[in-house]
Amino acid sequence: MNAYIYRVLKTIYAIPGLGTTGKLFEYMRIANCEVKILQWPQPESGMALEHYAQLFVQQIDTSKPFSLLGVSFGGMICSELSHVVNAEKVILISSCKNKMELPFIVRFQKYIPLYKWFSENLLRQFAFNSRWILGFEKEYKDVFSEMINSMPKNYISLSIGMIVNWANTKTPKNCIHIQGKKDHLLLYRNVKADHSIENGGHAMIVYQAKEINGLLSGLMG
Repeated sequence: MNAYIYRVLKTIYAIPGLGTTGKLFEYMRIANCEVKILQWPQPESGMALEHYAQLFVQQIDTSKPFSLLGVSFGGMICSELSHVVNAEKVILISSCKNKMELPFIVRFQKYIPLYKWFSENLLRQFAFNSRWILGFEKEYKDVFSEMINSMPKNYISLSIGMIVNWANTKTPKNCIHIQGKKDHLLLYRNVKADHSIENGGHAMIVYQAKEINGLLSGLMG
């Protein structure tokens, strides 16, 4: 009788960045792990990031061991989630662990909210036109446009409001923070990264996927 040995895959719940979808993780391959992508709940006007993060809990099976992974805004949500669910590891990529790691220009808008001067449509257009800051190359233009346009109503403006008013000063337990040294949005010098990607930009989850996959496969093994 043949004996079969089944390896139990570790579960990672992943949240993409602001204005993006699960398409962002299309090149992610972490050995012995199953990546489950969480969907964006609709935020309410004036909602704090800590309260918004709690809306993701219903998508997580907390009865079994799991880890969290978030890119950019998704990482900030994971940081908040780590205070209400018991994750084995909290993996942040191109992100911030707390408000103190946000760039000054972002924190400044808590007091002078320039983003409120623009409509949701203009904010979406600005996000699309700023894709070079995020590190998305020309060939990713159509994909990025599709992701932005798939966001729920008023999602961009409400999310920016949550980020600029983020109150968290804590660092998640069992945190793995991976940051690119050429991130032009969430600057490398502002964060305390556990692991650095030498030529990684903000969109390194797409362009440095092989290096990140190798790193995470070792850390999750």
